[in-house]
Amino acid sequence: MTNFAVLTGDIVKSSQLPQGGLDRIFANLADAADRIGGWQGSSVHLTRNRGDGWQMAVAPGFALRAVFATRAAVRMADKRFDTRVALALGEGVIPGDTLADASGPVFTASGQALEHMPRKRHMVVAGNDGVHTVALRLAEEVIKRWTEAQAEVALHALAPDTPTQAALAETLDVTKQTIQGHIDAAGVDALIETCEILDGM
Repeated sequence: MTNFAVLTGDIVKSSQLPQGGLDRIFANLADAADRIGGWQGSSVHLTRNRGDGWQMAVAPGFALRAVFATRAAVRMADKRFDTRVALALGEGVIPGDTLADASGPVFTASGQALEHMPRKRHMVVAGNDGVHTVALRLAEEVIKRWTEAQAEVALHALAPDTPTQAALAETLDVTKQTIQGHIDAAGVDALIETCEILDGM
């Protein structure tokens, strides 16, 4: 078996989304999955299930970055859109190109954590992991206020090799001042620092 950080999610109030909303969300999640795969040099096997559900398997060293990136990917489509994400760390096996046949305790734990997620919460970690639990609770207070533009900047900035503000401004065709404003308002620096500390544990 291999150690993974497994993210299991579903789209919040998917039945109430406008026409095409779910397709936009999953297109953004696919883009985020490609980015995360680039960070770790291997596929995260993003797999969609039950219409509005999804799962991916990430190297443990990118666990929190991946959680925050998926939230950013969904919210940048529309700040009214969101996804719940349950994180589990542990062992599993991925025999194919998708997670349809994946097995192991980490996949079970992640799915069960999503199933039992408390109301009004959007991020949880499986097990009695107090440090990650507190980090996710605090991060939620930041993420729930993101605008589309702030979420887009956050998604780019969460890369392990964080681009400079000048590079982000060029990529997103805005000014450096705009990038700085979004980074400050979105609490990106605090989220990155959290990832650097906890993903390395």
